[in-house]
Amino acid sequence: MEKTELRLMNSRLRELLLRYWDFPLFESLLRMHQIDLSGTSVLDAGCGTGYSLTLIAKRFRPRELTGIDIIPSQVEKARSRSTFATVRVGDITALDIPSQSFDAVFLLEVLHHTQDWRAALSEVARVVKEDGVLILEEPGNIQLRLERWALGSSGSLEASVRTGFSLRHLRSEMPANGLRLVDSRRLYFGLSRVFLCVKDAPVKKQHAT
Repeated sequence: MEKTELRLMNSRLRELLLRYWDFPLFESLLRMHQIDLSGTSVLDAGCGTGYSLTLIAKRFRPRELTGIDIIPSQVEKARSRSTFATVRVGDITALDIPSQSFDAVFLLEVLHHTQDWRAALSEVARVVKEDGVLILEEPGNIQLRLERWALGSSGSLEASVRTGFSLRHLRSEMPANGLRLVDSRRLYFGLSRVFLCVKDAPVKKQHAT
């Protein structure tokens, strides 16, 4: 991620949007589907400076909270916040985490910055427990075009073009990773979209008799 992108992700505006727009929507979706994260184990994959970790801790009261980010300076900032979360450097395309470790995973505007976003989705789905939830937030085509226009030739955003990232392709990858789409809502007047997925148990093959 280039410096301009990093500044936008770390900006006060982004924090305000998370606090007053994104997380109220996440909370509403979970409540609507009778999903309670209190007392659970939660991963924030791509936690940045850790502001989202503080919101997860405050709104959902998990028993265990983990944050990972690929940028060491972001991890240091996240560790400096007064949360009980365990935060470490990690690559979401190759997580050093056992399968089915978390009841819930938050993955917020990370995939379109990731060169191999399909591998990242597969890895994140792997560490979600059966019947656990994945909360995904990603920009649509219009927002991606606006970001590319504003930031110019950005490495990670151009990578999303080469690897074919789009909300349509993201939806199509979910079933292959055992993710069942439960709900989907527009965010920022349709510029972004939030997906609530449940990790289904693998289908057992029937042996011929």
